[in-house]
Amino acid sequence: MSLQTYVLENDEWVARTVSADELMRDNAAPLRKTGRQSLSKPPTCGLLTRTVVESPVIRWVLPVQLRSARYNDVALIGDHSIQICELGRDRQLQDVVRKSDFGSRIRNAVVMGTPQYSRKVSEDGSHVKVENDDTEMADLGTTAPSSRDANSGLPPQVLVLILEQGDLIFLFLKQRPNRTWVFVSSTHKVSGQRLVYPGFHMAIDPSSKFLAVGCSESIFIMYRLESMEQLRAAYSKDRTFRPIKEVVARPVKGIIHKIEFLHPTHGNEVQVILMIIVVQPEVSRLAVYEWDSTCRLAETFLEEKNGYRLDDDYRLPLLVVPLKVRNAFLIITERITATCSDILSGPPVFVQFELANRDDTELHHGTREPLWTAWTRPIRHPPYHDSKDVIYLAREDGLINFLECGDEFEIETSVSMGSVDCNIDTAFACLFHLFGDVLVTGGDSGPGAVWNVEARQSPQRIGSIPNWSPTVDFIATNDGFYEEVTEGSSSGIGRIVPYQPDKIFACSGRGITGAITQFRYGLQARIGLDLTYSSNIKQCWAISDFEDTEEGFFLLLALPNGSTILHLFRDLSEASEKDHDAIPYDLTSTTLTVQEADGVVVQITTNYITIATRSGCSQNATGDVIQDHSAVVADAVVRGSTIALSVYSGPNFKIILLSIVGLEISLQRAFDIEGEVTCLAIERLGGNLVVLAGIQQGEDPTLAIYPTTSEQQVSAAPLSSTLKPGSNIADSWGTVTSFGALTSIVHLGERSNKEVIVAGTRDGDVLTIRLNQSQPSSHEIHWDKFGASPSRVYSGEVIGDPNSVLVCGDAELGMMTNYVTDHQGGHFEEIYRVWPTDGDRPSMSSPPINSIASLHEQLPEYGESTVVMIAGPRIMVTELQRQPKPVPRYFPVRGTPVKILYSKRLEALITVVSRNGLPSLHFLDPETGKDLSQPLERKRLNEAYNYHEVDYITGLGNVDTRAMSLTTWTYRAGGVRGDWIVLALRRRDKEGLLLIISAERESRRIRFWTKFDRKIRDGPIWSVTTDEHGVFLCVGETIQYHIIEQGKFKVARQHELPSPACWMQVVNGRLHVLTTNHSLIVLEYQDVLSDEGEQMSELYTDDTCRNGLHFIEVGSYSNPITMLSDPLCGVHGLWIPSEEDRPLRLIFQAELQASIRRFARGYTRASWGSFKNRPRYGCIPSGLPGSDTIGLTIDGSLQHFTVLNEDAWRLLRFIQNLARVSSIICPHNSSNHPTEEFDPEPELYPKLNMQVDGNILQRCLERRALEKLTSKPQHLQRFRELLKPLDEDKCLPSEEGLVDDAPVYELAYTILKYYLAPVF
Repeated sequence: MSLQTYVLENDEWVARTVSADELMRDNAAPLRKTGRQSLSKPPTCGLLTRTVVESPVIRWVLPVQLRSARYNDVALIGDHSIQICELGRDRQLQDVVRKSDFGSRIRNAVVMGTPQYSRKVSEDGSHVKVENDDTEMADLGTTAPSSRDANSGLPPQVLVLILEQGDLIFLFLKQRPNRTWVFVSSTHKVSGQRLVYPGFHMAIDPSSKFLAVGCSESIFIMYRLESMEQLRAAYSKDRTFRPIKEVVARPVKGIIHKIEFLHPTHGNEVQVILMIIVVQPEVSRLAVYEWDSTCRLAETFLEEKNGYRLDDDYRLPLLVVPLKVRNAFLIITERITATCSDILSGPPVFVQFELANRDDTELHHGTREPLWTAWTRPIRHPPYHDSKDVIYLAREDGLINFLECGDEFEIETSVSMGSVDCNIDTAFACLFHLFGDVLVTGGDSGPGAVWNVEARQSPQRIGSIPNWSPTVDFIATNDGFYEEVTEGSSSGIGRIVPYQPDKIFACSGRGITGAITQFRYGLQARIGLDLTYSSNIKQCWAISDFEDTEEGFFLLLALPNGSTILHLFRDLSEASEKDHDAIPYDLTSTTLTVQEADGVVVQITTNYITIATRSGCSQNATGDVIQDHSAVVADAVVRGSTIALSVYSGPNFKIILLSIVGLEISLQRAFDIEGEVTCLAIERLGGNLVVLAGIQQGEDPTLAIYPTTSEQQVSAAPLSSTLKPGSNIADSWGTVTSFGALTSIVHLGERSNKEVIVAGTRDGDVLTIRLNQSQPSSHEIHWDKFGASPSRVYSGEVIGDPNSVLVCGDAELGMMTNYVTDHQGGHFEEIYRVWPTDGDRPSMSSPPINSIASLHEQLPEYGESTVVMIAGPRIMVTELQRQPKPVPRYFPVRGTPVKILYSKRLEALITVVSRNGLPSLHFLDPETGKDLSQPLERKRLNEAYNYHEVDYITGLGNVDTRAMSLTTWTYRAGGVRGDWIVLALRRRDKEGLLLIISAERESRRIRFWTKFDRKIRDGPIWSVTTDEHGVFLCVGETIQYHIIEQGKFKVARQHELPSPACWMQVVNGRLHVLTTNHSLIVLEYQDVLSDEGEQMSELYTDDTCRNGLHFIEVGSYSNPITMLSDPLCGVHGLWIPSEEDRPLRLIFQAELQASIRRFARGYTRASWGSFKNRPRYGCIPSGLPGSDTIGLTIDGSLQHFTVLNEDAWRLLRFIQNLARVSSIICPHNSSNHPTEEFDPEPELYPKLNMQVDGNILQRCLERRALEKLTSKPQHLQRFRELLKPLDEDKCLPSEEGLVDDAPVYELAYTILKYYLAPVF
């Protein structure tokens, strides 16, 4: 007999199981004095969580003019954020501003106000669409306000949201002085703590005077709103915005199913009609409230309307669509569509009608008929709606129906518009555009889209809206490699060798929209024109066509052995190559540089200098100009009338300055150079025009400054700076010994009385140099790593931003922005990758960009962000987006992907795809997305095996079979070695099937076949993992350890679990098992076997029952920590003590917006970020140094996790506590009005306090809010104390020497930047 009891050990109560013999023995033993046994103590750790990729799911698409009538805006509303976009003249959605600081889920949304669309094409590029029986529309009575008017008053419309926490929020946009947009909000708390889901229903009446907010049952609330005219007047007067005028609540008996305002009778402006459907046991009732808008709400809703009983056919409608005629509405159920009218004069009259083309599309999931899910009303000229109404209806499988309703007949037109190739949920809207209706569709499964609908035409796709949800599995490729551990290394791991960043791939979507999605983040460059030339292109310049400026322009291309010119039409519809005889430029040699200014084009090639104007041209041989025909021109640069050439004769280099006067060129002066001139630039430093030259002599490069004037008082001797790495320049794990030769130079301008110069190098580095021109030897260098191949820098003037720098290096194009000067020196705070994308090719890989050029002078109507990008022989005209965001890449698989892993041996993604319920295995190229699969069936023939191609390998392709686990097996036993794939399947009859699959790469295909297949009849398989000797299966509630003996599988060990294992992993020779209902269990399975089927021994368990989804190890060998996720959006950190039989200890806990389906770890940061990602400021490394821990949620968001030591947790949690009560950082937090007793000091308990919300810290960093948050003296004093333990670089002065708090905040912002740096 045994019993469980608690004993006090090391000042804590722990559970113990003891037998009766042990109790008797302990009591009988003589008492003796002994020292207390020292038990290991759990570490004090915090967890920083932050969203690095937000969920792409869009719940509502609402056309709304939040800025002014000049803008055709639309709000894309998700669960926790809203994105405002503008529909441009090209019918593409352009991002305007995003808001995601609500702190609670958005439950519902409507639009308040009436849109005011202008018919002036010259101003707005848009018209109101005219129907066939419409005459030319009249002016709508509104004019587009100027930008000053738009910013000084309210816009035409306001967005109304209600949050799950009960806040009713009114939003619009105003413009800052820097021309960016910011949200203005007014928040009203919905009263009542016992309300059930307030805002589950929300509707606004057509005049925007009344707002109905309904709970899911029992009550709805009616708000009387101020008119937009009164709100506009009040806001213009004193900047007040209080939209709510009166509030009344009306209880109802039953569950509220639908609430809608109906349109009043034409001409009756004071009539208000509210329709509500209430569901009671076995009956539904339709109640109608009608009142005069001038009446008091309390009188109107004094009594509940009983309403009319609805027939069973109409009890639970899917949609209720108010019509603008006859006070009628459409009612749509699963099987019936009908109009309902005459509701004000008696019982409602229903007239059924049929919708055209009700056949299912291939996007339909399920066995029942697809459901109608959304509707939208297109914009029409107001008088049109006096007698007619038009509606678009959308079905979940993409079918769209167009309805026209009249005031005399029920349904005049019902036309099927065909289907669109995306699922449609509640996100469906019609936008306003000149050339027909523009539909925006979105769902919770697969990407959304933008469609153009012209009269009597099917919708044509004109744009895409990224959506990679639902996501069920993901993987980070392991492309890095590491040096061996050096003897005596304290870290126990090797040093990271430079690598390509790991890529993140996820299983996303369902059915035919299913795809493998690669997560990418940065600046998107949309490709508008993509040409391929016959040879590689070195550089490109856009210049004017003087003979035909209105029709097009030239692209001058520098080729390896010559040059060429392409003529492009201004609409980019056609491109043609020009003959040499038809143009004045030199095409026989490689072009080095080109300048166009004031109607003059200067082209410099290796052999000629050409000057072209509208009236004439000249061409001079370079040898004639410099009076040296043996010299070779290596580089050239031109600015204004000054030309600088780098030439060499044998080993000797010279820099030669030339001057342009009209069409003539004259020699000014020459400088003899010791060493190699690697690059040139002409810039203005300190008011003087100078030549900047990169010179390589010896190991270190030199930056030299030469004057361009030949005046006597100007010294001909250059000012030079040898660029050597300082002691503060190091990568993550080693010191930089020298820089490579400079490849290009950009002058950023003067900052803090010092010249800032940015240079690329041949080693892939980018150097940001702060130079004092009077003392060039005294300079500062900041170093960023962009790869291993040469990096070339371009001024941000290419995209109209002279304060940024573009970098071409390796396979990536990067953009450096936001230059700052702090204790780290002068550097760029933000660096983003640039991803060229093609909407027609979602699987297109990002090509390596080797050159860029601006098109703003040639195509000013397209904006400053239109640039030409050169990638080998490809010429891409792109539109560069200025705001970083996810830029996903899709590999369509024509089915539902359910499992994925990456094989470094095969260099392929391995995924299980379900097509029409049949699982299949596929191997995809991670670079191209091409399916490399070649499934084979293996049959034994005598002593050999015969292989032949099949559609499915043995065990796959069967109905009612579900893939449960996919992993690899590196088998090492005896003399047998194998690298196999393990796939576990579950059958409907509660059986399991285990497949061991062999795969090998052969040429451009991957051959694979089933090596072993074993039916598991003991129950369904839940999860699988492996070690070198065997396979662990969770069959039902039993773990079985299968090994191979004499070519057959046998069960060597097993263990009974309290609930099935959802994830298993071998960690440091022990089996970690996460159960569905009983948390984590650690098992020992490697002790000596005594007989077949021996039980594994249980080492550690959790004394708290936790539901599990997935786990990952985040601790070290000395302090093992397992982080697990649960289905209720929770994350738990469990510490494993060194002593056995002690329970696992909870050391931190976190709550997220969605549950983590999978964790992964990888080196996902870009090269410039990975080399700085060393543990510091209290960061506890998880796994190999430099790696990041990421979690994937079902709604497609990516979460990043960082384990913190106690000092870091206390500082960051202190900042978070202050931010949560700040209206600047958390404007919609109900607790942002602290009391006098408010204490922001972090507390260790409950363990949920150990979470630090990185999303809140991100807003603190972006808004530079630390000074305001710590404005109180006691908060500032504690802030200084918490910073001291993290001052690794000794940036803080002593208390006696503290003159101001600038170093304190600078260090704090540096710590925030470190923890919030981009992870990919």
